Amino acid sequence: MSRAECTILTLNVFHDLPTYRHLERRCELIAEAITARRPHVAALQEVLRATGPGDIGAKIRDGVNRICSSELYHLDYAPADGAGDGEFSFDEGVALLSRIEAESPAESLKYRAQVEMATEVGGQRYRLPDDRVAMRRRFRLESDARLDFYVSHLTDRPERIALSSGEFVDGTPVRTMQARELARWASAGSGPESTVILAGDFNDVPGSETIASLERAGFIDLHEAFGSGPGYTNDRNDIDVSAERATHNQRIDYLMMRPASGRAPKVIEVEPFGGRPHRESDGTWLWPSDHIGVIATLRL
Repeated sequence: MSRAECTILTLNVFHDLPTYRHLERRCELIAEAITARRPHVAALQEVLRATGPGDIGAKIRDGVNRICSSELYHLDYAPADGAGDGEFSFDEGVALLSRIEAESPAESLKYRAQVEMATEVGGQRYRLPDDRVAMRRRFRLESDARLDFYVSHLTDRPERIALSSGEFVDGTPVRTMQARELARWASAGSGPESTVILAGDFNDVPGSETIASLERAGFIDLHEAFGSGPGYTNDRNDIDVSAERATHNQRIDYLMMRPASGRAPKVIEVEPFGGRPHRESDGTWLWPSDHIGVIATLRL
């Protein structure tokens, strides 16, 4: 049976709405880092479209293709939420950047479990955006192996489901319910002939019920199984993107895999992506994001 190597990665790009700190330059750094590794599929979160900074996903795609000197990468985007009108409008969501043959169109899922956020101004109640989605697309490799790729960004809010309603259980965190919905969607949409990847910022640590929900559905945490070290991807107190040294202290970004039936993949490497700051021409330091990504190479 012939095998093909496939490199995949996930990264929360950190749009930093509404200040957009160093966002234009950080998109350049992200594009350069992606080009250096040439992944077959890259899962991106916090992908913003707004009047000021523009279409962040398109900027990263165009930056990668410009460095590659070809229209190598294709972008799929699924908006999760947004707000505003006219020049003040924005939306943000998840994206897949890919350079391999797609077998089917991209599909998205808006979770039933969502955090409802609001604020009051002048006696009026206004909804704040926090809705979350997942997106998937099926790819076919040169070895004829199928790769079903899912990307999501689960809520970082601690809220729990307040009322029991069918599957929504009293006191269950919304984030955990979103993970369970993602697992069910993947189980229903991807058969045993496909290798299935779940990628993204899941906003919870190993051993949490959120991650356990995905593991019970048959998904393997690639860093836990094949990586080394703590694999920290984020600072729970927020990293300064201009810091010279890392302060990451929790692992909340994941590549998880459910192997295809009868086609056990070989995991060649799992390591951090974008794990160092860049020294700028003026002597300052700049991280591509407030997250470190995860990159893996598989033989399928």
